[in-house]
Amino acid sequence: MPPKKRKKSPKKASRFPLFRVLALVGGILITGMTLFLILRLPSNQPSQENFSTPRAVVKHGIAPRLGESSSARQATAPPSSVDTLQLQPPEDQQEPQTLEYEAVAEDFEARVRDVDLAILQALDSMGESDADMRHRAVEARRFKGQEFHYQNLTIYPRHDVFEFLAELRRALAQAAPTATIETVNENPRDLEISIQGQPTHHLFLPLPSTPPQPRHAQPAQHGGRTPRLVIIIDDLGESTKTAQRLARLPVPVTFSILPFNTKAREVAGIARKNNRELFLHLPCEPEGYPKTNSGPGTLRLAMTPGELERTLVANLARLPEVDGVNNHMGSKLTQDKKAMRTVLAHLKGRGKFFVDSLTTPKSCVATVSTGLGMRYYRRHIFLDNTAKEQAILLQLKKAESLARKNGVAVAIGHPYPATLAALEDWATKRDQEIIVCKMQDI
Repeated sequence: MPPKKRKKSPKKASRFPLFRVLALVGGILITGMTLFLILRLPSNQPSQENFSTPRAVVKHGIAPRLGESSSARQATAPPSSVDTLQLQPPEDQQEPQTLEYEAVAEDFEARVRDVDLAILQALDSMGESDADMRHRAVEARRFKGQEFHYQNLTIYPRHDVFEFLAELRRALAQAAPTATIETVNENPRDLEISIQGQPTHHLFLPLPSTPPQPRHAQPAQHGGRTPRLVIIIDDLGESTKTAQRLARLPVPVTFSILPFNTKAREVAGIARKNNRELFLHLPCEPEGYPKTNSGPGTLRLAMTPGELERTLVANLARLPEVDGVNNHMGSKLTQDKKAMRTVLAHLKGRGKFFVDSLTTPKSCVATVSTGLGMRYYRRHIFLDNTAKEQAILLQLKKAESLARKNGVAVAIGHPYPATLAALEDWATKRDQEIIVCKMQDI
C-alpha cells in the first residue's frame, strides 16, 4: 500500500503545473490578439504629421479639386524626409479621384458664376446657343475686398426677346435667388443684374436678327504686343491618358503637377516631350487645415524657416526640371509675409518663378515678390469651379476678353472631363488673334 500511495502523489502534483502552463499560454494568445485588433483599428484623431485623404465634396454646383490618391493616407514621414514617401498608383484606366477643393468663404465671384449659369440656362431653354452671346467687355472689380468680373454682354435671341427675358427671370430665381434684374434708361431690352446691390452684368438684347459673325478686326495692342492668354491645368499627375489628351491640344497649355501624385514623373515626361511648360503644383496650407487637406508635402505656417525650406526642397526634388511653381490651395500660407519670403527667396535663388493661384483675396505674394525684386504673376480666371462644359466655355470667353483689355490673362483649370471637352471645343473656334502661350512668354 505505501508504494501505491507514493505513485499517486506525483500524478496529482504533475497536473497542477501543466494547467498553469496552459493558462499562461492562453493568456498570452488572447492578449496578443487584442493588441493586434487595437492596432488595426483606424484612428479618428487627425495628425498634422499624417497625410490623410480629404473627403469628396460638391458645394454650390462647384466641382471638387483633384488631388492625391487615397494611398497618401499611409504616409507618415516628417517634412525633412517627405521625399521618401511611397504612394500606390491606381489603375490608369480609372478617372482620377475627385477630392475636396479649397472653397472660399462668402465667395462673391461664385455668385457671379451663378448668374452666368442662369443666363446659359435661359438660352438653353429657348433652344439658343451660347454662341449667340458676345462679351463687349469684361472688367475686374472689387466688392467687400473680393475681386469679381463685371461683364458687358450682348445677347442675340433668335426668338421672342420678351419670352427669353421671362426664362431668364425664372432661371435667376432658381440659380441666383439673391440677384436682381432692372431695366436701364427705361429700355426693356437694356438690363443690369446686381447681387447684394452690386452691379455684375449688363445685358443688351437687340431685336431678333441673325447674330453678327465673329469679328476679325486687329485687337488692341499693349506695348506693341498682341494680347496673350496663359492656360494652366492644375492637379496633374494621376493619369497619363489625361496628360496625353492635353498634349494633343493645338494650344500650349501649361502642365502643373502635384509632386506626390502617383504618375507625376510620367506626366512630366509627356509635358517635356510635347514642349509644354511644366509647373510644380506646390501644396500649401489652406484655412481649416488639416480638415481641408492639401495633401503630402504641404508647406505649413507652423514650420520654422528651415523646415519650410527643407519641405520645399523635397517637393522640388521630385520634379527638379520644372519651369515655375504655383500654389495648390494655400489660402493660409499665402497670407503670411514671413513664410512667403522664405519660399519665394528660395525659388528666386533657383531661377524659378512663382504664380499666385490667388486662393485668397488676402494674399501677400504681390508685396513679397516686389520686395524681393521678383516679377509678380497671378491667376485671373478659374475656368471650372462650375464644372459644366458650357460654363467653362463662358469662362474661356471671359479670359479672352480680359486678354484683349489688359494685354494678358491667366486662366487656371483642372483635369475634369468637362474641362477637357471644353478646351477641345474652344481650341477650334477661339479668337485666333490672341496668342495662347507659356507663362514665361508674357
